[in-house]
Formats: sequence, C-alpha cells, structure tokens
Amino acid sequence: MGLCELAVRPPWQSQGTGTRLHAELLKAIAPTWSSLLALPSNHRGQDLYARLGYRYLGPYRNTPDGPEFDLLLLHVESTS
Repeated sequence: MGLCELAVRPPWQSQGTGTRLHAELLKAIAPTWSSLLALPSNHRGQDLYARLGYRYLGPYRNTPDGPEFDLLLLHVESTS
C-alpha cells in the first residue's frame, strides 16, 4: 500500500487520531507493506511515522529536479 496523504487538523493532533486512522487503514486494506513519502523538515510527522514503525529507506525525488522526500517503509505484521 502506498499511503499518499493522512492529515489531521491541528485541533485534533496529539490525541492519537492519526495513529487510530493509520491502524484502521492497515486493518481495512491488510497490506504486507506500506510506504510513504515525507518531507525531511516535517519533524512531527517523522516522529509519528517512527512510532508507527516506519523505517527510513533513503531520499526520493519524483522528478530529477523535484523536491527531495524521505522514503519510508513499514512491514505490516499479519494479525491472522
């Protein structure tokens, strides 16, 4: 699964909302792997992704002259 965007409005941040949304997505889709792109400067997002178990794989650019993102990957454990 490629997670394109998961955003929580500021009033609901730091209350576990993003974690719960992420868990429900994984439960509904049941992927073996989940990947996402994150801006290196998004420290709050990076902290959340690390807590969720994502690991840094390296830099990624959509185009040669495009912005650089961090490519993150999560191996999803089977719950069955």
